[in-house]
Amino acid sequence: MGRLIIDDTTIYEMDEECLRQKERKEKDLKSANVESWESKASHTDKGKERPAP
Repeated sequence: MGRLIIDDTTIYEMDEECLRQKERKEKDLKSANVESWESKASHTDKGKERPAP
């Protein structure tokens, strides 16, 4: 059974399994974005290196 939310005269039932799946999906997307950003940053940093004089 899900959580019941009472808003004035309206009652809603939250599907907890659906919420867990949504949270997992958002977490996976965030971790994928961080990995992508880190790989891009390491790739561009190599181009900024200058030889010693």
